[in-house]
Amino acid sequence: MSIKKYLAIIVFWTVQVSALLVFAVPFHLAYLALWAVSHFLRAIGLTLSFHRYFAHRSFQMNRPTRFIWALIGTAAMQKGPLWWAGHHVNHHRFADREGDPHSPMVSGVYYAHIGWFLNDAKYDRLEKSNPVIRDFSKVPEIAWLDRNYVVPPLVLAAGLYLLGGLPWLVWGFCLPTMTLAHATFAINTVNHLFGSRRFETLDESRNNVLTAIFAAGEGWHNNHHRYQRAARNGFYWWEFDPTWYTIRTMAALGLAWDVQRVPTRIYEEARAIKALRPRHKIPSIIDAIPRAMEFSEDAESV
Repeated sequence: MSIKKYLAIIVFWTVQVSALLVFAVPFHLAYLALWAVSHFLRAIGLTLSFHRYFAHRSFQMNRPTRFIWALIGTAAMQKGPLWWAGHHVNHHRFADREGDPHSPMVSGVYYAHIGWFLNDAKYDRLEKSNPVIRDFSKVPEIAWLDRNYVVPPLVLAAGLYLLGGLPWLVWGFCLPTMTLAHATFAINTVNHLFGSRRFETLDESRNNVLTAIFAAGEGWHNNHHRYQRAARNGFYWWEFDPTWYTIRTMAALGLAWDVQRVPTRIYEEARAIKALRPRHKIPSIIDAIPRAMEFSEDAESV
């Protein structure tokens, strides 16, 4: 392992442990609000830009708006947009089978949760044919963010410290960076182990309300694995999905368009499975063929 990777691991765990400093600084309700803004704003940056835009093309947005959201997502300290989205594409391509970069069924819970992210020798580079690399690696500002992913979180941490000293740094960066990291990583582990399965996908994806809350709507993971192209992961109004609310607001303001919604046939499938569930057996992922990304599947836009 290179010195650069050792340094990255040290920095990652230093930030994780630094969250304990919340017990060493004063507590105010305003600091709790600071944590919430930092956690959820960057969570939406990740889910809206890295996930639903770069990986799944579930809507379109103009170049300045795209850069702003990608910048916010990169500030989450989860590497760059191309690396993140490109690996997510491979997750869907090989979901819970050999080739999935983070499946608890294939590589165990620790590796699926954190190990693959830190010790990424196997997944250090993405193939040039990866659709994210193919389509976005030549966009200068996005490629810059991907190469210099340490800059946005560093600027955020420094800015918070200059504005409010150690309490702002701890409550606005250290704690929310830790909680957001595990909220994101939990989609790879918790959502493939615990929760409900509305759809009979060829993987172990599950819906989980707790991860949906802390990962800004990403916890409706079984929904998402059934129809990846949709701009919403919470397919029903009662499924909390703040990333979807943000996309709808952007569409109303003219900042997003070609927003892909869940086709009627998917809702009909959900109703049919619910009616037949007592007699139905959920298929095994063993010997299942890889599902292709649904870029070309018929989608309905709003």
